Amino acid sequence: MTLFSRLIKHRTLFILLILVLVTIFLLFGCLFLYFYDNNRNVKNATLVFSYSKNSSLMVDNSMPITDSVGKNLTFSANQKKYGYSEFSVSANMNGLKSVEYEIYAVPAGVALELPRNYVKLYLTQGENDLPLEGYRGDVPTYSDLKVAKMDPAGKKIYSGTLKQGEVANFRLRMWLADTYPITMEQRNFKLFLYARVMN
Repeated sequence: MTLFSRLIKHRTLFILLILVLVTIFLLFGCLFLYFYDNNRNVKNATLVFSYSKNSSLMVDNSMPITDSVGKNLTFSANQKKYGYSEFSVSANMNGLKSVEYEIYAVPAGVALELPRNYVKLYLTQGENDLPLEGYRGDVPTYSDLKVAKMDPAGKKIYSGTLKQGEVANFRLRMWLADTYPITMEQRNFKLFLYARVMN
């Protein structure tokens, strides 16, 4: 066999080997993209936010109350003196075992708004009415709350993890602190509640 024919034989073998390797890489690349894209499409969660009456809470300056009274507020048709809401959060999940979520509040904006550092918020578990983390000590005011991650215009009330099939129940009470200097001018504070997935 001449040198020329050996070179052609090795060159053909080399090209054939490269074509086989390229084919294998393309096959694995296509499989990866197919499963990665399908996996990404399957993994999603829709949060279900269910609340009593409506998603807004409102207080006025007609009756400031102490924290001990505020912590025991029950639902009343009069939602102007004190705010009270029972709500639950659940999720429809695909391809996920759990999801992180945030509950936050955004002020509605009223003409004569109460100072936010006098508006108290108190969040408890719906089942046993025990305060959640951040509400066990002094009751925070709206001004004390951290800025919401999901909306910089709002304040974070709570964030947690929700497992597939789980329903988290809450009670949120809102009142005007008894340290508020009472005036004859009618003032209000109103906020809207929201819940969103953070994943």
